[in-house]
Amino acid sequence: MKLVEEYKKSLKHIEAEEPLDLFFYRIISFLFVKAILPFPVTPNQLSFAALIAGIISAIFYSFGTEKAFLLAAIFYAIYYLFDLSDGQVARLKKNGTRAGRIIDGIADYVTHFAIYIGLGIGLGNQPNTWLIVIAALISLMAQVILFDFYRNRYLEYTLGRVSLFGEDLKQFQKEYKELMNKPDRTLEKLIFFLYLKYLNTQQFLISKATKSKKIKTFDRTDFLKKNKLIIRLWSFMGSSLHITLLIIMSVIYRIDLYFYSILVIINIYAIIMVILQTTIDSRTRLANKDSV
Repeated sequence: MKLVEEYKKSLKHIEAEEPLDLFFYRIISFLFVKAILPFPVTPNQLSFAALIAGIISAIFYSFGTEKAFLLAAIFYAIYYLFDLSDGQVARLKKNGTRAGRIIDGIADYVTHFAIYIGLGIGLGNQPNTWLIVIAALISLMAQVILFDFYRNRYLEYTLGRVSLFGEDLKQFQKEYKELMNKPDRTLEKLIFFLYLKYLNTQQFLISKATKSKKIKTFDRTDFLKKNKLIIRLWSFMGSSLHITLLIIMSVIYRIDLYFYSILVIINIYAIIMVILQTTIDSRTRLANKDSV
């Protein structure tokens, strides 16, 4: 029972977790974290380990052979193990930082850019191949950003602090301004700058998808009541789905099915989800200015 409670503490929020993570990946990463917890391993070290595994995976993808794709899938799985573990270590040891969360996000994006470059090279390095790879990468980014935004928005309302960006944006901006006066913190300034740009991109994408010029603030009780089901539906198009698809299709050497899933099936699902979410938002009570 104690182990179950500790597992729950290692999660962000059960209602917003992706099903594949909640019932499979995070259980494996939790057992891994329990094994390394007595050692002085930091979340940032795990983030960098994930990045290294991801880049190795990308290199194997660039070889283009069936055996190389199998090895790429193995290292991609290792990447995801470390990627999940850094957050669990941070929550269990209570030593997470804002910079650490940004580093984790940057490692994710660098890994997936590298993997898609590897796929483009490994699949023939031809113009037509690159068009498919780039289209799939853009689709992947849009799908993950959409899910990330709506999940984080839901978590903010659940936790009772509505910043609409999944993190406390004002605190990030404040810390970034403080870093600007410290000439010896160049790397941290770059990390914060990139993350704030990501948030701006996220807001722009959501506003375009919903044809809204600004993000609305809703009545918390009504919002949670009407979004409880749809947040679970959003969770089916998160990172774990994309990662699982690529791993499976790499093992069976059918990357064409992976691209078909990203470009057709998940894109259609994403469009349906945006329509449903927009409808729900239009029927949700707005918050009173005094209560925000």
